Amino acid sequence: MLYFNNFPKVITTDYKNNSIVMTNLMTRVEIIPSLLQNPLLYYSYNYRDSDRPDIIANKYYNDVNRFWLILYANQVMNPQWDLALPANQFNVYVNDKYATAANTANVPVETYTTNTIYEYRKTITTYDSTSGTTTNKTIVIDLNTYNSITSGATTTSTFSNGTYVSQTITTEAVSIYQYELEQNEAKRSLNILNASYANQIEKEFQTLMKIK
Repeated sequence: MLYFNNFPKVITTDYKNNSIVMTNLMTRVEIIPSLLQNPLLYYSYNYRDSDRPDIIANKYYNDVNRFWLILYANQVMNPQWDLALPANQFNVYVNDKYATAANTANVPVETYTTNTIYEYRKTITTYDSTSGTTTNKTIVIDLNTYNSITSGATTTSTFSNGTYVSQTITTEAVSIYQYELEQNEAKRSLNILNASYANQIEKEFQTLMKIK
């Protein structure tokens, strides 16, 4: 299926006031969010630097034209920025984004992004001896709060039955570069639609686009 062939057409006029038919690229449909969590429909995929949607589509559906299924399943609107950038493109992106600020500070971009703090974080690690589970919760804090916390300090509450809950608080100063890298890496986790459902999704997509 050729993706853009299914978009509805609209009649408009050109600069000479001639009527022309154009494809309405602004039309959108999406998968119901709850379905994205269905383990029968999808499995997880780690997007690599050598990947592209068409490469993945060819690998799993034997059809490069099904690249749109990769984007559709992950609600990707802009493939250039909504998917993880390879290392070389990521560094270009960071350099371009912070070049002006680095120039103002009169330092190289690499120095600026690695030495400038983007945000401060506090992580609370809780251990419950009853369930034997450990949970982590991270929140963004301000500089004053960051300076007031003793990182690594642990408090323990013990109950009469001998069970206990302990909490350890750690802090972290996150540089601009680290933050941007985390944001990029978070885009590597993709949902890949099970090939068994590909034909059905294509038909439903075509039906929805006709309704539009």
